[in-house]
Amino acid sequence: MATTADRKPSAMSPASRRAVALITVVSLLNSMAAMIIVPVLPMLVKEFTGDTEHAAAYVGEFAAIFAVAQFLAAPVLGALSDAFGRRRVILISAFGLAADYLLMALAPSVGWLLIGRTIAGVTSASAPAVNAYIADSLPAEERAGAYGWTGAAFAIGFLAGPAIGGVLGHIDPRLPFWVSAALCCALAGYGAFLLPESLPKERRVPFRFAHASVWSSFRLLAENRTARGLLLVLTMMMMAATCLPTTLVLYTDYRFGWSTATVGLYLTFAGAGHLLVQSLLVRRFVARFGERAAAVTGYSSVAIGFLIFATVPHGALFPIGTPFYALAGLVTPAVQARLTQAVAHDQQGRLQGTVAGVQALAGLLAPILFTQLFAFAIGPAHGWAPIGLHLYGAAALLICGGVLAWRKM
Repeated sequence: MATTADRKPSAMSPASRRAVALITVVSLLNSMAAMIIVPVLPMLVKEFTGDTEHAAAYVGEFAAIFAVAQFLAAPVLGALSDAFGRRRVILISAFGLAADYLLMALAPSVGWLLIGRTIAGVTSASAPAVNAYIADSLPAEERAGAYGWTGAAFAIGFLAGPAIGGVLGHIDPRLPFWVSAALCCALAGYGAFLLPESLPKERRVPFRFAHASVWSSFRLLAENRTARGLLLVLTMMMMAATCLPTTLVLYTDYRFGWSTATVGLYLTFAGAGHLLVQSLLVRRFVARFGERAAAVTGYSSVAIGFLIFATVPHGALFPIGTPFYALAGLVTPAVQARLTQAVAHDQQGRLQGTVAGVQALAGLLAPILFTQLFAFAIGPAHGWAPIGLHLYGAAALLICGGVLAWRKM
């Protein structure tokens, strides 16, 4: 595909616009349901444990179990979507998540919550089907913009979900779980009656257990050098992007004395920036300059943003880095669009399952890395290691990712 600057934006066909609109609703309902429970889950755990220390330990275990379950399940759902269609996998995921939220709403103990988070990790791995749906429905030059819209839908859920969950939690700590279950049921009904299948029967492949495992994902990457390089580009952004949300509360409290209210306002500001980039800028930028320029620009901008976050002397200057950080929204849609062109149509589900699995693994490991770097900088090493060491580390990773994007794309 050409990536030169002489490309001009073209209007999407009516069929493409409809497909993007339909799958964007799926992403919005999924993210909203997931984020509504974020403010109340730790408090519900605390009800069972009786103290914050044990509750924190359990919440950490929940996050790890969720990520591992998603890592193992994503290739399975990806292969299932290649064999039986994207719509069925989206419906299975919606019903599974509805059952999970109902289970947690009724959970009588921490053990039941643990079972619920395991189910959620398995059934929430519908991203392969959503991403493959776009690859099925749109020509290659329109996919980056579509991935931008699904990313924007997630950003809306990220912004609105916790606020809604916090209000509902004041009424009853278990009410957000009931509402999330209702949203998933609405998603299932929407998918059953309004969402058409994107993968025709003649393009499906028989389901094979050999294609539905983590090892199959590794084999797919081993056999496809282009996909392997692009996934590495995507993974480096996934890892670096977790640095700020993972450490923001501790870092800004330690350096600037920010309150939780200030952090909340800042996260809203940052989320709005990501929403604007993905909904308004991605399609235009990629159409004008190409996927490679979008990825390199995103990597370079976020690295600048992280360096600003690490070096500003006052908390009032911290938001200066946010516009640069928001341009991370250019990277994932551009690389995803290029990835879909690296495999045949009958491997889209497997590929997207691999992407989701790697993303889950990165989401598990990267927070450990960056929190440990921050702890090291403010511990005995304080005095020679900068307090923003974790941000410098993320910036270095981003610079390497930008160079890799330039070479691989």
